[in-house]
Amino acid sequence: MAADNLSDFSRPEAVSTSNRVLGVIDLFTEEEPIWTTDRIIERLQASRATVYRYLQALTAAGFLSQLARGAYALGPRIIELDRQIRIADPLLRVAPAVMAAQRDKVAGTQLLCRYYGLRVFSIFEDRSDPRIETSFDRGRPFSLFRSSASRIILANLPAPHLRRLFLNHAGEIAAAGLGTTWPVFRDTLKAIRKRGVAVASDIDTALIGMAAPIFAAPEIITGSLVFVRLRAEVTERDIDSLSGLVIDSAKLISGRLEEASA
Repeated sequence: MAADNLSDFSRPEAVSTSNRVLGVIDLFTEEEPIWTTDRIIERLQASRATVYRYLQALTAAGFLSQLARGAYALGPRIIELDRQIRIADPLLRVAPAVMAAQRDKVAGTQLLCRYYGLRVFSIFEDRSDPRIETSFDRGRPFSLFRSSASRIILANLPAPHLRRLFLNHAGEIAAAGLGTTWPVFRDTLKAIRKRGVAVASDIDTALIGMAAPIFAAPEIITGSLVFVRLRAEVTERDIDSLSGLVIDSAKLISGRLEEASA
């Protein structure tokens, strides 16, 4: 089977090629939704023949759509997969009911978040206070190092993973206030993990978020549940009360998620 086949992951060169092909999709952002073949060649520093193969594979699979004059945009397969996730994602099948049942107690906004790599984003929102509008609209990515939603996920990643993150992203970690050395970074996250909740206002400064971890299985972090309130209207007692509730709710979701996959 050819190494360029996206389904062939049996050899290292196939995995490398597949990563490069899928990396083309990452070029398409909200700020730059359309890319030409020439710009992709320039960005990837790859040969024209190689880029053509990548574009043909992605277009045939529906991940890209060809526009006029050699330009491309994201394709309809993305929409198809989004529908599949909305219907079949185990987390989306169990969490919304838990969130709806406690809507009055939260009296704000609840966000259900996922992550991959260095990105964290909301996949579902339950809002009972119309005054609260967060920056976490569905699918909009945020750094793994900023926001309560991100930090509670970060705090529950395995230690070897955290060490690699610090080695490769020390500047971003320091800028986020998580520590300028590995011991400080490690201990900061250890304190968050021990508390069971992360509290922050660094993305939307008029709001405050309290986030607890959601696990797909013991020690396997899959996302976070966040309660959001207007910062000016929240007391320390409110934060303590909501922190306890979000921890219990995230544990309930984790338990149901594990049962659903058993």
